[in-house]
Amino acid sequence: MHATRRAAQTGLVVTGLLVLLLGLAGCAAEQATGTAKMPVPPTARPTAIPTTAPTATPTSLLTPKAPTPVPTLSLEDTSVEEYVVEDFDLAHSPVDGDPNKCLIFGNIPVSRPAADLPPELAAFLGRWEGYVNAPPVKKDRKMVLVIQEINAQEGKAVGLSGTNLQYPDRIGEVHFRVVPGETPAIEFQIFWPGGNLEIDNYTYDSQRDHLIGWAKLSNSDSTIGPIELSRDRSFYVYKDYARYLADKGITSQAYQDPELTRYGQGYMLYLPEGYADQPQKTWPLIFFLHGYGDRGDNLFLLAKASPFMFIREKGPLPFIIVAPLLSAYQGYSSFPEEYLDGVLAEVQGNYRVDPQRIYLTGLSMGGEAAYRLAVHRPETFAALVLLSCYVDSITYSLLDRIKDLPVWVIHGENDTVFPLVKAQQPVEALEAVGGNVQLTILEDHDHDTWTDTYSDPAFYDWLLEHQRP
Repeated sequence: MHATRRAAQTGLVVTGLLVLLLGLAGCAAEQATGTAKMPVPPTARPTAIPTTAPTATPTSLLTPKAPTPVPTLSLEDTSVEEYVVEDFDLAHSPVDGDPNKCLIFGNIPVSRPAADLPPELAAFLGRWEGYVNAPPVKKDRKMVLVIQEINAQEGKAVGLSGTNLQYPDRIGEVHFRVVPGETPAIEFQIFWPGGNLEIDNYTYDSQRDHLIGWAKLSNSDSTIGPIELSRDRSFYVYKDYARYLADKGITSQAYQDPELTRYGQGYMLYLPEGYADQPQKTWPLIFFLHGYGDRGDNLFLLAKASPFMFIREKGPLPFIIVAPLLSAYQGYSSFPEEYLDGVLAEVQGNYRVDPQRIYLTGLSMGGEAAYRLAVHRPETFAALVLLSCYVDSITYSLLDRIKDLPVWVIHGENDTVFPLVKAQQPVEALEAVGGNVQLTILEDHDHDTWTDTYSDPAFYDWLLEHQRP
């Protein structure tokens, strides 16, 4: 086995399975289309927090409170309520003079601290952004939290979280309590449908000027985190996401064959620069299969954890790229082969694809499907790249069919979704039959190997080294 180990490269870590702060117990990202409003999905909105007894009407959150000792609010007095962005421009601020690219919650107002507010509490005020550092994909879930008001007892904030901030899982308005002590904290609870309770707690790290948070889930008695938030200003949202992608040559396409709509809504497409100007030229095709978490009806989610990320962040590529979407509503746990056969037929009929240079790649669920598709039609592909995946037993027994196909398997050293042995087994099987296979183990990586792989020019150079005879 030819095995290499390489350290992680800097990349935009953007994919997640655990939902934290305002969304730690949720699972599916909102299926939107890049419009100005970003409401909470109806099935995942936190319910209002019931109080245990009537309470007096609270004074203004900015009213100075008495010095310590201060009566502490109970958790039952805290809440997370739905927050709908009624006006995009009032919530988000343009970046670099571009009215379409905006800093998330850059226009949410923050009150000045009261004159007698202790500095350790005043430090909580402001806009914060950062990541959830929890498995199985650390830093896949991003968060923005704007703490607008705080006094010695309580405060309010607006928060947003999701694995794709263009389509966040949750947007909520938070009423939190202040927990006094040598290191004060802010704390609030969230009741989720089904009776699950989550308690979120944040402290201020003065040395790093960070907020450090943890979430405790009552149904599993587990604590998830840390959540690390800084005052960076790098999390953006696009007022018209479809236009932003189209400007880079990435568009959504509906199927012409109505039979294909049984499996998915359509596919994302990238046509390389010069495609329209050279009508006689054929182009290599990257056929990409997404992971389990991107199933659904929102094609634009596929622009994140995929080869499209290179185009968004670094520039054009000399490939046609096609990514079919798998529905989440038909009970599909992976891509059916008949679906992928139909998509390939439609794509080859509609675009000038070089039949000798069709490359197949997929991640996680999509990687497993890529193994199956390659074994199903080994004569189609010039090379196969599989990320963070496994192979089923039937496909494993048929791997000799792709022994002549260049295969590159990439896996995270610390993957807990599919342990490393799941990647090593098919590699060893291919080696046993004389296959052309290589394994790359990414050190200090969990399930996310796609961010570094698909943002690396070497990945695309390797593909172009191979073509069918």
